[in-house]
Amino acid sequence: MTVLLFIVGLAILIGGAELFLRAVDKFGAAWSVSPVVMGLTVVAFATGAPELAISLQAAVDGKPDLVLGNILGSNIANILLILGIAGLVHPLKITNRIIKVDVPMVIIASTLLFVLAMDGLLSPLDGGIIFMGLILYSIFMYFQIQKDRKNNKRKKAEEEVKLDEPITTFFYGKYILMLLAGLVLIVLGSRWMVASAVEIAGILGISELIIGLTIVSIGTSLPEVATSVAAVRHGDSDTAVANVMGSNLYNILLTLSLTVLIAPGAIDVSPEAIKLDLPIMLIVAVACLPLFWPGKELGRKEASGFLFYYAAYLTYLVFLAMQHPFKETMEMIMIWGIFPITAFLIILKFIFEFRKKRL
Repeated sequence: MTVLLFIVGLAILIGGAELFLRAVDKFGAAWSVSPVVMGLTVVAFATGAPELAISLQAAVDGKPDLVLGNILGSNIANILLILGIAGLVHPLKITNRIIKVDVPMVIIASTLLFVLAMDGLLSPLDGGIIFMGLILYSIFMYFQIQKDRKNNKRKKAEEEVKLDEPITTFFYGKYILMLLAGLVLIVLGSRWMVASAVEIAGILGISELIIGLTIVSIGTSLPEVATSVAAVRHGDSDTAVANVMGSNLYNILLTLSLTVLIAPGAIDVSPEAIKLDLPIMLIVAVACLPLFWPGKELGRKEASGFLFYYAAYLTYLVFLAMQHPFKETMEMIMIWGIFPITAFLIILKFIFEFRKKRL
């Protein structure tokens, strides 16, 4: 029965993502808004809405410290896990907009969080500063949407043919219901998959600690995984990549800021988070620039590398939580082995692609 629930949950998750993206495509065409902007706004916010609700509830319950780890883990998983899976399904084409605007925005937000958390606390003042970042980003996106719509007006006639139906009240009612139905199915499928996976792991004798660090943390990213993979299958790399970047921004600027502001006191930032999770979150965001820019594509090799790093990160977390003697060795391997080699390979790729473009 548990295995059946997992399979049904997966089917519902995939079906919900297809419904959701179909509605998003219709609204994007009707409003003359590009897939990148839709991915950064509607898709990113909708897939992150359940996480926002859970975080706010945790703050109200007086457990805001649980939120920080979830957000850091989610942002790391969004890039390494989701882009890794999506890139394996099909190489991701990266647009200039994502390279020049969206990745730098994620880097700025991640840096801001890192700096504010360096003293070991996130106070209400810090939450207010991060929330101001959300306001500025929202104003920026408003003007971007207006600019995007203006640039796309020339294609309006083609888009209306593509819609193959008049933009009426019935049109909006139909696709709003489809959007909501898809989101509900995504959330429901994710919960069923996580619940059944936890039960299966319990039957196999896997500890709750490892379950929380692996199955549950990955489960919170399933909505983003489903929508990004569905977008790639439809040949829409823009939505897949923009969904990840937008989700990371909303996790920090919206979810974390509101949680810190609502929490009864300051949120403690553990030394482990300052030493490991915050730097890794920032590093993976910064690494996107040299990986994305030269060839404007995230190929299967890079996607495989992303998944390798995510597996290494999870392995280290498990060793750390278990206080395993190998954790220090693992840390040394990552800091003095994997990271320098990867940086060297990224630089080589950057130089190779740059020289190829000049020839």
